[in-house]
Amino acid sequence: MRALTALATSAAVLFGPGAAAASPAAAAEPDSLQRIAKSGRIVLGARDHSHPISYSDGAGAHLGYHMEICLRVVAALRQRFDLPPLKVVTVPTTAATRFSLLNNRTVDIECGYNAVTPTAQQQALVSHATIVSEIRVMVREAQKGLALPDLAGRSVGVVVGSTAIPSLRLLMRSSTLKITEVAARHSADVFAMLDQGRVDAISLPQAYLLAQRAQAAEPGRFFVLDAALRSEPVAVMFRLEDERMHAVANEVIAGLMRSGEMALLYAKWFQQPIPGLPTALGLPPSPATLRIFAKPGDETGDL
Repeated sequence: MRALTALATSAAVLFGPGAAAASPAAAAEPDSLQRIAKSGRIVLGARDHSHPISYSDGAGAHLGYHMEICLRVVAALRQRFDLPPLKVVTVPTTAATRFSLLNNRTVDIECGYNAVTPTAQQQALVSHATIVSEIRVMVREAQKGLALPDLAGRSVGVVVGSTAIPSLRLLMRSSTLKITEVAARHSADVFAMLDQGRVDAISLPQAYLLAQRAQAAEPGRFFVLDAALRSEPVAVMFRLEDERMHAVANEVIAGLMRSGEMALLYAKWFQQPIPGLPTALGLPPSPATLRIFAKPGDETGDL
């Protein structure tokens, strides 16, 4: 009860006296923090194959850059709202299921790869960006000299619901030859299509491409094309009504950036050896990522 009382007090402080006068419909459905306090658990949406952002260790646990950030947010929520010790539960999500699982209350925080786009912002509260990612294209050795326009008339593997799909269509808008999109649920499935010769190329975030190549039997067979298909800020997400949790997450992310700890987390997951991969990704932060580290919340600027 102490936690629930603290939540009610926090609501009054954050939103003013009128916040306590909820409508009957709102009163019938407790907000997420009240529900979390009552259940003693918080559910994080995580990906199974998205090294190094969010991935499974194969034994039921999820880890990664966003998972570590989300756990910092959970710790801040416990302290800010006087919550009891919370059991952290993870539920697998994909690019195609993340919004539905978030909004039907299956998960409380979506900790996978979430591009900051107008579509995402209409369906969820998106935190300050944690990185700016580049979507790139990988091919087999025989096609390593291709340029992006050369994808016209070829088959390209993509993840269902990813931003690579509209980006590829935009690239081909002026071409009479169309790309054949071959979609799969996970980045590992997409890479398998390239490895087995079922597609000519694949398009994924650069870190995912490097992670999948690192796990391949013959990494030297695969090449990332020089040009980026698009750059996009990436964040964690909350339900539209969960403004208090979203505000705390932004405070945590901004604090990590201002203290320099976010740069250390980036180096840990993107540049150094991590569990589950035979070699380090060795991916330095892009200039756009360094810019948001220096100015949290500035992901709306030019990339």
